[in-house]
Formats: sequence, C-alpha cells, structure tokens
Amino acid sequence: MNMAIDFEENSTSIGDYIAVLRRRKKQLLYPAAITFFIVLLVALLWPATYRSSATILIEEQSIPQDFVQSMITTFANQQIEIIRQRTMTLKNIMDLVDNYNLYDKDEMKRKTRTEIAGEFKDDVKVGLVNAQVIDPRSGRPTEATIAFTLSYEHGNASKAQKVANELVNLYLNENLKNRSEKAQGASEFLEAEAKSLEIVLVDLETKLAAFKQENEGSMPEAYVYNQSIIERTERELLEITSRKNELEKRRLSLSSDLAQASPYAPTVLSSGEQVLSDYDRLKSLKSEFTRKSALYSEEHPDISRLKREIAELEESMGGGLLPKDIAEQVRGEQVILDGLNQKYESDHPKVVAQQKIVDELSNQSSAESSVESTEVAPDNPSYVFLSTQLKTVEAEEKALIEKSEVLSNKISDYEERIARTPMVEQEYNNLKRNYRNAQAKYEEINAKKLGADVARNLEQDRKGQRFVLIEPPALPEEAASPKRVIIILVGFVLSGVVGLGFVLVAEAMDPGLRGEKAITDLTGVAPLVSVPYIFTEDEDKSSTRHMYYLFIGIILLGLLGLLGIHLFYKPIDVIWFILMRKFGLE
Repeated sequence: MNMAIDFEENSTSIGDYIAVLRRRKKQLLYPAAITFFIVLLVALLWPATYRSSATILIEEQSIPQDFVQSMITTFANQQIEIIRQRTMTLKNIMDLVDNYNLYDKDEMKRKTRTEIAGEFKDDVKVGLVNAQVIDPRSGRPTEATIAFTLSYEHGNASKAQKVANELVNLYLNENLKNRSEKAQGASEFLEAEAKSLEIVLVDLETKLAAFKQENEGSMPEAYVYNQSIIERTERELLEITSRKNELEKRRLSLSSDLAQASPYAPTVLSSGEQVLSDYDRLKSLKSEFTRKSALYSEEHPDISRLKREIAELEESMGGGLLPKDIAEQVRGEQVILDGLNQKYESDHPKVVAQQKIVDELSNQSSAESSVESTEVAPDNPSYVFLSTQLKTVEAEEKALIEKSEVLSNKISDYEERIARTPMVEQEYNNLKRNYRNAQAKYEEINAKKLGADVARNLEQDRKGQRFVLIEPPALPEEAASPKRVIIILVGFVLSGVVGLGFVLVAEAMDPGLRGEKAITDLTGVAPLVSVPYIFTEDEDKSSTRHMYYLFIGIILLGLLGLLGIHLFYKPIDVIWFILMRKFGLE
C-alpha cells in the first residue's frame, strides 16, 4: 500500500498518466460506457412535458387619470395575484381537469381532489414582465409591470394549448368582472352614504326651521333690530308719559272749572234780571228743606211751604235731583259734621242737628237711588263746553294709558328676547355647525359618487386599465422539459468522471510496482536490464477483438443517441438545417 502511495506521489509526468490509462482501459471504458448508457436512457425515456404560453399586456386606461380617476388602486402585480387566487379555485381546476382529461383514471382514483389541484397549480406558471418607466408623481425612473406571461405544462401538447387558452379566458374575464364589481361596489356604497347623509341633512334642516320659528324674535340676527325697537318704543313711551302729564293737568283744571259751573243756565226775566234755574232752585230748596227739617216739625209753615215749592218744581221739571247731586250734598254736610265733632261732644245740639241733616240727606239719597230719576240735560253752554272738553281729555288720557301699557309690555317682550339671545345663539350655532359639517360631507360624498359613477361607466365600456392578449397560446412544437441534449452532454461528462474515478480507485488499491523509476526509487539502484511485457498470440487476438467490440459499441451508442434526438427532441434534418443556417452554409 505504501509503495502504491509512493508511486502515486512520484508519478507526476504525463507519460505516467497515459501509461495508467492504457493499463486500466477496461476500468475506464466499461463504467463510463455503462454510465453514459444509463444517462442516455434517462434522457430518451424521460416523458416530455410541453408548455403553452400566452403573453398578456397590461394596458393603461384610455382616458387620462387627470380626467377620470379609476376606483381600482392596486398595483398590477397585486391585481394579477388577486386574479390568480380567484381563478385557481378548486371548482375551476376540477372543471378543467374533467373537461380535458388531464389525468388518467388511475391517478384520479389514487389522489384526492386537493392533491390534483395542487399539482395543477404547480403546472401553471405566471411570469411578470417588468420595464423601467418614469413615475409621473416623482419624476424618477422606477420598475413597473407592463405585461405578464401565463403558461401551462402538460405531457400532451394539444391539451397544454387548450388548457392555456381556458386559463387566459379565465384571467381576462375575471379581470373584467373584478374591476366592474369594485367600481359597482364603490358606486353603490357611496350612493347609500349619500342617501344616509341626505336624511341627516333633511332632519337638520327641519330642526333649524323649527328652532327659528320657535325663537323667531331671539335669533342673533334680530339683536340689532330688537334694540332699535326698544329704543323707539321707549321714546314713544316717553312722549306718551309727557302727554299724560299735560292731560292730567288739563283734566284737573277742567274738573275745577266744571265743579264751579252750574249745569243749567240761569233764567233771564223781561227786566233783564237773572234768576236761578229750576234745577238750581230745586237744589237750593231741598238743601233749605233739609236744614229746616232738622230744626222744625212737619207742621211748621216754612216746612209746608218748602214741601209745596219742591213738589211744584219737581212736577214742572219731571223729576228731582240727580243722585250725584244728592251724594255731593251728603259729602258736604258730612264734612261739616266732621268739623263739629272735632269741636263739640256728640250730644251737643249743633252736632245733633248736623247729624240729623246728614241722616236726612242719606235717606233722600237712598230713596232717590231706588226710584228711577229722569236726568235733565244741562243747558248751561259753559258747563256743556267744559264737560265736553273734560270727557275728551279723559278719553284721550284713557287711550294713552292703554297705549302706555301696550308699549311697556312690548318693551318687556323685546327685552326678554334680547336676554334669551345668547342662549339661543349658542344652540343655533351648534345646529348650524352640524348642518354645515353634514352638508360638506354630503357634497364630498356626492362628488365622490359622481366620480365612482364615471369610473363604473369607464369599466363597463372597457376604457379602464385592461388585460390585452397580444400573444395567444400556441401549440408547442418542442418539449419544454426535459432538456435532452443538455442531459446527454452532462451524462457524457459524468461518464468520463465515473470512468476516471474507477481508474483512480483501482490504481490506489493495486500494491504492485510499475516502471523502472518505481524500482529505482524503492531500492536506490537502477536495474541493469528492463524486459517489456511480451503479448502472446491469444492476447493479441483478444485485444484486437476487444477493440473491435468497443468500436462497434461506440458506433451503436452514437446511432442510438441520434435516434433518441430524432424521436424525442427534434428531427435530424431540422437540426441539420438549423446548423447550416447558423453557420451561414445555406
């Protein structure tokens, strides 16, 4: 073993390696040939898988974003992934599997639907096509997805193409459906929000109208008007008060003059002498009768005379004294009685006589009031004039009092309105603020709804971002896998490595000495004679036969490889023309 190691360490010349390969040609050729044959069989017998691909362009919306804003804001790669998830459902996959018999019956029985769906998803490939574009918002170059490829792999080229076509249709239809649903959903949502806000607005408008009606005179905008009304009313009330004072003075003056005037004009005799009127005479007679009745008996001549004169006057006048005149007489005599009571005792003759007069007048007043008396109209022009003026003044004074009360109530009402204005203003501002906020929100939602309606029409008319099939799935002419030529080339290299590996292992395990140099290195003395190996006739024949078999095997292996390439990869004539075109030999 050590000698072999020394041999390996010292045999560094190319001639030594060539000698080893010639000596170990069986260990080199047989494993290499077997390995290459196995790899060739794998490359030729590995089932072909065909791939049918389609290229779908992502076109931007036809109308610029500045004019119509789309409701779909997801990026293209996100949209593609969403569509992939929505199309690759178990139902869609199993429909494709059943319609095109993508798996044989044994495999369908052996595997679950979920496993089959998983394998189908592995066979579907989506590749993004990116490009460098200028971001319109930032003005910087960025990478954007402008297209994507959709492919399906299957052992049958026709089925691969058909299924790829179905997948393309699913993606295109799902994109349209997804975008339309999003735009429709956004429009319906905004419409519902607008209706809800409209109800809120109507309710707030009703509350505002009711609040204004309820606080009509206390609204903030009426404050200045209320102040002016109060000032004007106060000036008017001041004028009325001044006028009332004037009328009060006038009324007192007229009342004084009227009290001193007689209602009836005196009688003028033919001689020009004036005498008392019948009413004044009756009044005077009754006053005299009362006084004398307190002093004399009924049979006294003066009493009888006074009775007769009073009766004659009453008969001629058609009535007696008015109750007011009798009451005035009672008040006058009562004043005299009060004065006497202050001077004398109650049993003093003057007090007793005056008391009797008061009692007599009181009795007359009671009697007159129980009997309906006929009032004689005053005929004294001065009295009538004063009475008329007094009544006019009293009527005007009464009207001014009533108007003064009305104006005072008006001032109180407007002062109450002004006092309520701050509280009303606060509540009114709250209602207005809520109304303005609701109105602004309503206008904002309405504007968004109009935009959503336009975006929905954009999607329905297919003017928005859309998927456009620019390269439909074609019937694959070549297998996508396996790469047989690459496998054969790799197998060829691998077979050489395996053969060399066997040679190295065999050489390392051989304890013999090979060559003069090995003996010299071992003994330190060069051999005198070197006798080469002498082949016998049988060994020469066997070596020739082995070389013949090896040559035949290499030819057969090459023919078998060409046959496999022709059958499983591409026809030989096609490869020939491709090579001639590539090297310009046509």
